[in-house]
Amino acid sequence: MSAPSWEVLTRIGHRWENVWSLDEEPETFASYEEADAALAEHLRDCRYAVDAGHLDDVPPRSDFLIVEATT
Repeated sequence: MSAPSWEVLTRIGHRWENVWSLDEEPETFASYEEADAALAEHLRDCRYAVDAGHLDDVPPRSDFLIVEATT
């Protein structure tokens, strides 16, 4: 049995989807902590983009969910 991997899901309407990709494949992480750190970095980057005037607002943390990957 292989070690579990984790993914960051994004709320799109009423469903959750992994829209993160790496080399055109859905991105997964080796641990929950690694996924959480990637999400924190993403939200930090969004904050920088808002501050620079490139985005209107930072998406709320509640629009993301970290779960064990099923595939």
